[in-house]
Amino acid sequence: MAKDKILVMSVDRDDDIGRKLNIRGPLMGRESVLKVATNLSLKDPEDSDSNALFGTIKLFEELKGKYQAEIAVLTGHMNRGIDADREIAKQLKKVLDKKPSDFVVLVTDGADDEHIIPIVQSHIPILSVKRIIVKQSERLESGYYKIRDFIKETLENPKFARLVFGLPAIALLLYALLGETGWRVIVGVVGAYLFIRGFKLEGYIFGVFNEFKESFTKRRFAFFMYIVAIAVTALAVYRGYNSVIDFINIGLFEATSAFLIASVYFFWIAGTIAWLGKSISIKKRKTSRIASVPLFGLAATLVIYNASEIILNPEISTFNFILSIALGFVLAFMAVAIEAAD
Repeated sequence: MAKDKILVMSVDRDDDIGRKLNIRGPLMGRESVLKVATNLSLKDPEDSDSNALFGTIKLFEELKGKYQAEIAVLTGHMNRGIDADREIAKQLKKVLDKKPSDFVVLVTDGADDEHIIPIVQSHIPILSVKRIIVKQSERLESGYYKIRDFIKETLENPKFARLVFGLPAIALLLYALLGETGWRVIVGVVGAYLFIRGFKLEGYIFGVFNEFKESFTKRRFAFFMYIVAIAVTALAVYRGYNSVIDFINIGLFEATSAFLIASVYFFWIAGTIAWLGKSISIKKRKTSRIASVPLFGLAATLVIYNASEIILNPEISTFNFILSIALGFVLAFMAVAIEAAD
């Protein structure tokens, strides 16, 4: 017989033994473990812990002829987690105080009980781990614990929680509120998210959010101007959408032109309002830039508007388009002169 002292040990982490038989661990000795295993099988034949107990006894009998073997069963807590692990650590210390051993052979009935491996290793080396599982349920149980651990880790990580649960929640709410129309909104939201992630625009989005948040707490005038700009932008989108409906089946360029004709000046007004709100509320500001940026925007707006008119109505004269380009140059030159004079 080898001199190594082997402790054959099983762990009931969720304390089925305590809840169903009103027995507290640790259990030591073959007869005690066999009695509990038999009673647990009679109490609940479907409980896998009884299989683990019988497997522990079988392995103990195989090893006691070769080593100085002992057998023990530890029970945890119905809440699992920290409560169960603390109880298991306490019982393991009691067993090792009574039966000092060189190694432990751990017998489990599934992935959940194997969470206690680090606890056991902190007290005694683990020589081997044997899993006792009813063959028909092994894949199902392993899959269950993998899914449970994934959900738990996802909920604990805010970043993953927003992605895995937040976006589907928004999609379901939109469908519940808008019905069939909600699918178009859902596709649009997903498309916008993929667009932002694909082109690495998160920094710009968070920058806008932080500016909005800071203006609300420190620069109230800018916050009010931002609200007005958002309202004007919504009006621009609404006007553009109504104009696109009549041209959506004609062509992409025509539909885009109709949208711009109806909304481009409103977008310029919204941008100018937001710019003025931000610039005026900043203490260290250049007066020249307050005027020059809207002038640049107006120059571009004039050209875009007249170009869209020609696309939508090719028969009209190009004189207005050429005039808009000339006026755009004048406005751009004025903006440059204003900045240079400051």
